[in-house]
Amino acid sequence: MKVLQTIQKIPAGLLIIPMLLAAAVNTIFPSFFQMGDPTTALFTNKGTMVLIGLILFISGTQLRLSQLMGTLQRAGVLCLTRVLISCLAGWAFVAWFGIEGVAGISAIAFIAVITSCNPGMYLALMNAYGDDVDRAAFGILNLIAVPVIPIMILNSASGVGIDLLSVVATLLPFVLGIVLGNLDTHIQQMFAPGTMIMLPFLGTSFGSNIDLRVAFDSSLSGLLLTLLFLIICMLPLIGVDRWVLRRPGTAAAATCSVAGLSLVVPSMAAALNPAYEPYVESAVAQIAFGVILTSIAVPYLVKLMVGAGKAGQH
Repeated sequence: MKVLQTIQKIPAGLLIIPMLLAAAVNTIFPSFFQMGDPTTALFTNKGTMVLIGLILFISGTQLRLSQLMGTLQRAGVLCLTRVLISCLAGWAFVAWFGIEGVAGISAIAFIAVITSCNPGMYLALMNAYGDDVDRAAFGILNLIAVPVIPIMILNSASGVGIDLLSVVATLLPFVLGIVLGNLDTHIQQMFAPGTMIMLPFLGTSFGSNIDLRVAFDSSLSGLLLTLLFLIICMLPLIGVDRWVLRRPGTAAAATCSVAGLSLVVPSMAAALNPAYEPYVESAVAQIAFGVILTSIAVPYLVKLMVGAGKAGQH
């Protein structure tokens, strides 16, 4: 059976297929992944940050110092643009609609999604359609993927800001990988296939936290929230990628997928501010729908952009 070849025909399939399978298992047998370690540690969100740390380190080993400036230039512009859009949109939403939100979409759901970024999806797509610099941007992209930014926006009225230690903690594995990979090319070669190996495990850890029934119960509001996310985030980012960075826009589009890690934002926000507690359950359902929808739609959109770009060259 050519299982791997079949999965690789699907854009970002190494991440998406395990995620959807894990979500299906979690929906039918919700206690399956909780049977105990090491199964629980490997296949649930208990191990997500370990996997992200490993991918950061491995990505660092593949970044040559000669590519560093190009990586910072591309990824830095996209990340700063994305953070600016997220902050302005989040603050505007709270100012206009309050924490209860509008059309069934609460502030925690909107801000968790609008700030969400799935570096695993980005890496899977750039492995297929990007260059070495695009792939190396995974490390920088992780800086905006952790729940620090949505929590900062949600609690800005209380003076909660960015925890610089969390930024350092995110960068450290990536920097360590850069150092070792550039000191010895054999280390770089040894870890070269590492990201491909990690992606299915990362997808599983995301999916094992998704209940498909809950996600689709909120399909209408979840669809509206996802459309808002794509309009507010993806369109401006593609514009910046094309007109400022003079790139095809595929890397920008690849950053606009809702991450499974965003499912933890509502609970984190409610723990810091009890006023968000009534909206946690609906927010989680809407975010889960966004995760599923963008995980399917964004890879095909990027594939269409690549196809259109090739057609335009002929």
